[in-house]
Amino acid sequence: MIQLKTKIFILIGIPVLLIFVILMFISLPWLLIFTGIQFSPNPPSPQVKYGEFPIHLVYEIDGQRKEIKDTLICEYDGIGANEGHGKYRKWKAHLASENEKLVLLNVEKPIGIVFSRIKTLNQVIYYDPGPAWYYMGDGNGYTHEFPNASFKEQYQDGSGANGIIQANELLEKCNIKLISWDYTEPIINNFTSKK
Repeated sequence: MIQLKTKIFILIGIPVLLIFVILMFISLPWLLIFTGIQFSPNPPSPQVKYGEFPIHLVYEIDGQRKEIKDTLICEYDGIGANEGHGKYRKWKAHLASENEKLVLLNVEKPIGIVFSRIKTLNQVIYYDPGPAWYYMGDGNGYTHEFPNASFKEQYQDGSGANGIIQANELLEKCNIKLISWDYTEPIINNFTSKK
């Protein structure tokens, strides 16, 4: 009878114990990081939580001069947390025109036929005005990409790529040239701890 219980323990108990030890080995560091972040103090709140920043972009496409005038609206969005930064102030931004981006060119190209369906690639070339935290005076280290632009490519299946397109490549491949970029300088913000 004792030998049967020992065999059952060996056949079931040891593998279960081994799986538990492996799971703890994998998850314990992440659990400790998560716990440490949750118990760390919140960053101080910004004194200014809302700002509107007029922007003006002038560019040429196929020799035709165009311009985009808009306002970037930046708002404080609470506290965020991740394992790379700990707790941080979140900001969100949107354009007053309700456009998603400062779009320079939006093209949908057929690239082939797959299973009797036309496969297309959607390419958007746009200028990124910059992150909300930059305009709201919450950090250093950001520089505008002017005269470079950004691009996003997306296939119908959701895969794709995005990144920066250099000014010479922008002119050569898309016949787009950024001429001027006028933006409102970031504010000087104060951050205070609530006690």
